[in-house]
Amino acid sequence: MDVDDRALRAVFQGIVDACDELPAIAARVEAETLGHLILGAQANIYNTTPGAYERTEDYLRSLDAKARATRTGIRVTISSDSPYASLIEYGRDGVDPAQLQAQAEAQADPSQPFTVGRSGQAWWLPGPVITGAQVFAARRMEELFSKQLQLALRRRR
Repeated sequence: MDVDDRALRAVFQGIVDACDELPAIAARVEAETLGHLILGAQANIYNTTPGAYERTEDYLRSLDAKARATRTGIRVTISSDSPYASLIEYGRDGVDPAQLQAQAEAQADPSQPFTVGRSGQAWWLPGPVITGAQVFAARRMEELFSKQLQLALRRRR
């Protein structure tokens, strides 16, 4: 088997070039994930039929997304510092996080907010705002890096 050394070097350089774009990808994913968190909170809480609880928007203000790029990867942290965030996310009966994650990953379009029926009337159900945003962020990073990798490899040919 013959290996074309130049072609192999071009492939490796294309990967390095794509990795150079990780900081820009991280910044974009951070901003888009924060937007997804807001859409998820609206879909699971604020745009639903009101119930007995006053809607202060404290939960909405508690949501955060931070992305950090290294030379070879991106880490996205999605959080809420609200004291009742876990009650919103997993519901009163505490749905298994792995089960919610699997349901969110099974969504055909992760850019859409993930809901399982929580509302002002059904406040005890899960409102997986953070779980939906986690799946969105992972898919978005994969999509953006894949595009950069394809572009870098095309330029190297």
